[in-house]
Amino acid sequence: MSYLVWGLGKSGKAAVKLLKSKGHKVYAGDDKENPELWKEVLNEVETVVLSPGIPPHHPLWIEAINKEKEVIGELELAYRFFKGKIIAITGTDGKSTTTRLTYLVLKNFFPEVYEGGNIGIPFSDIVREKEKGIAVLEVSSFQGKTLKTFRPDIGAFISFSPDHLDWHPSLEDYLKSKYKVFENQREGDLIVLNDFVKEIKETSTRAKKINFSELEILEEGVYFRGIKLFNPRHLKIKGIHNVYNASVAALIALEFGLKPDEFEHILYEFSGLPYRLEYLGNFGGIDIYNDSKSTTTNALKSALETFPYNSVILIVGGKDKGVDFLSVLETVKKKVKTAFAIGETKDKIKESWKEYVPVETCSDLEEAVKKALSFAKSGDVILFSPACSSFDMFKSYEERGEKFKELIFKFLGT
Repeated sequence: MSYLVWGLGKSGKAAVKLLKSKGHKVYAGDDKENPELWKEVLNEVETVVLSPGIPPHHPLWIEAINKEKEVIGELELAYRFFKGKIIAITGTDGKSTTTRLTYLVLKNFFPEVYEGGNIGIPFSDIVREKEKGIAVLEVSSFQGKTLKTFRPDIGAFISFSPDHLDWHPSLEDYLKSKYKVFENQREGDLIVLNDFVKEIKETSTRAKKINFSELEILEEGVYFRGIKLFNPRHLKIKGIHNVYNASVAALIALEFGLKPDEFEHILYEFSGLPYRLEYLGNFGGIDIYNDSKSTTTNALKSALETFPYNSVILIVGGKDKGVDFLSVLETVKKKVKTAFAIGETKDKIKESWKEYVPVETCSDLEEAVKKALSFAKSGDVILFSPACSSFDMFKSYEERGEKFKELIFKFLGT
């Protein structure tokens, strides 16, 4: 077969290597280096493999469909060459943490367990080296959009709120892209669903279901059908959302035949991924948290809910993805003392919240950090939780998070 791989970021390059290793003819390019190449070779290929960053309105995507070419993504491509078990975890927020927890638990008990997908290593790179084993995959809506035959043995849909409306043509399309992750599951497969969210509860699947509502969360333990999974007080990661994230990992471990007393210590040892409510320390009585991975209002809401009433000095804002900031107003009113807004959304945020919470717009992150440190008093929390993507001011949420860290330590002289 002949393929066109478009978009030569990490996943695109991985797709090219995988296809070449299998002896397939591959054309490859992207909009930066050779934007016209796809027009020259589209008629020569049977399948187009698009990188997650290529949106549905891209002319290549449209033209490929018009010419009845198969359009898939790198995740679907890699799946077609994999012969092992698949665990697929998706959601608007929390999927990286849940994927990592699941991976950490399983790798302690099984010889070939791999973590990848939207987090870390592209699935194609894993499959090029190993065609069997257990793949724990974080799946984004961009990846879900282009799935065709993908079937996870175990799936988890953990959160849903409006996001990526600058990429997806509609909220309905965003949701359908999440549903596609699970649509090929069979009766013998498993899916874990956050049924407290209407859209997730309505996920169509033939797999057997475990719902969040079946979990009993008490101060001394999280229970599932009479089994104590772990003690939430012993988790290092903060917030009720992380209790549910850890519960998903525990439920998947049960499905693999593991017992809580075998794996609960692994959950307790996990201190979180960088830039996800990452605790930078206490400085003069002020706790400082770096939540740069917060790219949605739902992530901001989850972060705020972990802190005491009227305690948060919030730094918020970034690239506008078409999200409504009024959706988190009730939580903001309860938790935030004052907010410093940056980026494309700063005026939108101020307009949404100004009647209830003091909001000051700042020219950049440095100004916001400086003002937040000047305002904060002992007992306060400084929280950097943008609720937006980073691409108006930074290359990635990682670069944004590193800049925040650098500024904190610079101004505090540590």
